[in-house]
Amino acid sequence: MRVGSHIPWLFIAGSSLSFAQNSSNCSLTSGDTEVLEYTWALSNFLNSFYHSVELNHSVASLVSNSTSRTKALANLECIVHANNLTAEAVRELSSEAPNFQKPPCKYSYPQISDIQSFVRHAYLFESTLSGAFTGAAGYTQSPEVSFLLARLAAEHSSHATWIGSRLNSSMFQANSTSLVAAYAPNQVLLEGNQTGRLGTYLDNCVSAPENPRGTLTIGPLEANFTSSAAGETSSTPASGSSSTPLGSSASASASA
Repeated sequence: MRVGSHIPWLFIAGSSLSFAQNSSNCSLTSGDTEVLEYTWALSNFLNSFYHSVELNHSVASLVSNSTSRTKALANLECIVHANNLTAEAVRELSSEAPNFQKPPCKYSYPQISDIQSFVRHAYLFESTLSGAFTGAAGYTQSPEVSFLLARLAAEHSSHATWIGSRLNSSMFQANSTSLVAAYAPNQVLLEGNQTGRLGTYLDNCVSAPENPRGTLTIGPLEANFTSSAAGETSSTPASGSSSTPLGSSASASASA
């Protein structure tokens, strides 16, 4: 037997084993599955909300002239399309998560009677998802999931900014002491009609993912882990935030 002739094959076999081990270490974890199920429930909710509303010229009826109305409608249609893409992105990565199960969500939706109620709810939901995905990034165990959440948060933040400009003459304030809001999953799943809460519409169809590293405390500028068994806390919009409860008296702008 010529041992020397087998040495190259031993190296190849060893390299293949090492690659397989490294690949398995990079696989999504059960913790990531929890995060993705939570993400799926939120993303699919907003996507379904937009599809439950007929976007036509009557939706933009408060816009003062037909040219601006057409532009506003086009922007809204683009936002709907972008939400289709975000839902697809979540579905694609979820297919790689171990034992991923689509949450059995039976969503409820607010009654949309006019352009003001549509814009207010769209702004609330987009703002909430932006903060929810930012907060969920603190619960991931794989870079692929963190990367997806970063893109989703940025996407929904851009939607919220445009929609918010229909509601508020000024979206930013010089006296703000906080970065954009980030919400822990436990907060997002609470019931309520303010930014940062969606439990009213989700019917308990998904649970908050657990964080194996301890309690994540989200502050106005950064977040920190503690080993305390106390409940999770999440950031609330500080002064200068653009959070708008549904009880706000803001009305839709007439500009596109």
